[in-house]
Amino acid sequence: MSCTSEEIAEKRRLAIERLNARKKCIGSKPNNIVGGDGGSVHTVPSPTGNKIPHTISTFYGGNQSSFGKSNSSFHTNRAPTTQPYTKPGQKNTPGKMAPIFVRTITCACSIISESRFVADSNGYNEQMIEVFKQIPSKSYESSTRKWTFEIKDYPMLLERITALNPHVVLAPIPKFVLQEFVGGPKPKPKRICLNAIEPSLVESLLEFQKEGVAYAIDKCGRVLIADEMGLGKTYQAIAVADFYQQDWPLLICTTATTRDSWAHKIRQLLPYIPVHLIACLNSGQDYINECRVLVSSYSMMERCTEKLLDRGFGMLIFDESHTLKNFKAKCTTVALALAKKARRVVLLSGTPALSRPAELFTQLQMLDGRFCSFKEYSTRFCAGKQGNFGWDASGQSNLAELNLLLGRKFMIRRTKDEVMSELTEKNRETVVLDPSYLWTNEEMEDNMNSYASDYTSSKGRQREEALIKYYSVTAEAKAPAVCAYLKEVLKEKKKFIVFAHHHVMLNAIEKCLEKQKVDFIRIDGSTRSDLRTSFVEKFQTKLSCQAAVLSLRACNAGITLTAAQLVLFAELDWNPSTLAQAESRAHRIGQVDTVTVRYLLAKKTADDIIWTMLQRKQETLSRVGLCNEDFSDASSVQAPSDAGNIEPFLNKSLSPTAAGNFKRGTLDGFVQRSSPAPAQKPQQTVHKQVSSCMETKENVCLSSFLNPDDDDDDLAGLEL
Repeated sequence: MSCTSEEIAEKRRLAIERLNARKKCIGSKPNNIVGGDGGSVHTVPSPTGNKIPHTISTFYGGNQSSFGKSNSSFHTNRAPTTQPYTKPGQKNTPGKMAPIFVRTITCACSIISESRFVADSNGYNEQMIEVFKQIPSKSYESSTRKWTFEIKDYPMLLERITALNPHVVLAPIPKFVLQEFVGGPKPKPKRICLNAIEPSLVESLLEFQKEGVAYAIDKCGRVLIADEMGLGKTYQAIAVADFYQQDWPLLICTTATTRDSWAHKIRQLLPYIPVHLIACLNSGQDYINECRVLVSSYSMMERCTEKLLDRGFGMLIFDESHTLKNFKAKCTTVALALAKKARRVVLLSGTPALSRPAELFTQLQMLDGRFCSFKEYSTRFCAGKQGNFGWDASGQSNLAELNLLLGRKFMIRRTKDEVMSELTEKNRETVVLDPSYLWTNEEMEDNMNSYASDYTSSKGRQREEALIKYYSVTAEAKAPAVCAYLKEVLKEKKKFIVFAHHHVMLNAIEKCLEKQKVDFIRIDGSTRSDLRTSFVEKFQTKLSCQAAVLSLRACNAGITLTAAQLVLFAELDWNPSTLAQAESRAHRIGQVDTVTVRYLLAKKTADDIIWTMLQRKQETLSRVGLCNEDFSDASSVQAPSDAGNIEPFLNKSLSPTAAGNFKRGTLDGFVQRSSPAPAQKPQQTVHKQVSSCMETKENVCLSSFLNPDDDDDDLAGLEL
């Protein structure tokens, strides 16, 4: 028999009152044992009004029909009126006993499509199942053992499940989510709005790009265009801006390296705008009150906050909007203030969230500041909870629902596989570098082992700091092996890009290419923006320019290098989105050849840890629909070496059976946590020349990637 909410509240009140009375009694009479030989006991009337006393069994939920019988041994040994939880001197009043021990089932609801939601429970309750069966749109999926219903029946389910409290507790769908799906599926936006856009610009758009422009206009110009890198987000944003000319002046915020490129595209695609009305913000002294289009870097936007706010820009375009992921940063605060005053806001990013759902919130606030609070958002989608150091929103939850919500209200995202069937293929490989080149001296090997041990034994922020140091030392250890591999790549006679992060790696690669007399370009954070364009043009147009040495952070976006057929990563990055952005410098619209991407990995270095970390982050972003790359499907190969690679003979983990582990996204032979394992004896199949190489390993570490006529000074310069 179910109880009403008033009866439940009364039961709880009585239980708490009796417990407090018992504590008070014990505190005032420590030698008195309530209900014992020397203590008094009191009688509590039966919940039904009969004078059958409650016993321990009835209090804990036993079968009441068996009590009160004369043949019960319990009743013959105990006084029938004893009840230890009655307040001394309390007047007995009829009432029901509170169910202290009740098993509670939680039923969580979440959106799974534009018309249906799922009710996922953590246990079985017969009454709950009966309620499910009474809902008209019910559907049970035997494979997942979950019940789904149409969204229009959600109020009915909410009302009926609430009546089962406290046996069943419902985790409802938040109002800010539910209100977006109440109307059912929405029709595709019509393209008639494209007639108001510059005709030459519309003609240059592909079909999926026209769809993106129509979607942005349907959202009243407040939209996140999150197409994969290389699908022409710039063209779509300029088309949307042209439609909303009445809301100009237009402010375009982008990275410092692509500021000039944006100004060039505006002049090219919107030729009717006078050139003198298109300006780039280069310093805080620039006059901007007469310009119609202003292009600024994020750093200049932060420095010229008051000037930009006073100008009153009615339309904003934030390129690479994931730059604004940190709500505590001043740059994000300025962007939010500008977005609050503007009527139209277009965000562009192929990777809106680099690693976790919390990074999306500030971008959504720019589009709709009244959408929800951070606590509501993080509780629903970031598994937000109160931790020891404040509110923790670093997790993820209800990712499928978040993906649907983004597409419904804010974001349009297309992948290359979906819209560019004619785009060439992209093959991803992991290359395990020759370990013979990794240890140039014993001191470096000791440092690597020390940092690996520090990472394993530390936690929290100390663990992060240890990994950063380990990552830095790995660059020094890998540089000779990377240079050795580049010598083999040069034999392929293909144009290639090589990405790296640390200057020690970039400098080593540059020196290696110079020694091989290769024509190349180098772009990093210190390269002036006016020189970047000429460098890119040189690589794209000159057949003699074979390589592009690029900084992973400074060049992962905003440039097109489709002349390359090979992309190499000498170092990894923490975020899968950064790597995906960098890959798309070559694999984008305009590419006519198959692109091969190779990640150069070294065993027993920080690569072991970071590569596994990338798999975990990539899986989270894929569930939100923000990362369509799969780094775990990269085929694994061994780097060729003319120094004699002894590792396959010394490490059984490189056998064909274990090599399959690379396809699951893990590196073989993870970091040695304390000290390097003793070398195993070579197998009988090892040739004499390989054994000789093992005996003189220190002498061959760097010899093979230099020409035979290289002098000693050059060799010393590469011993990092």
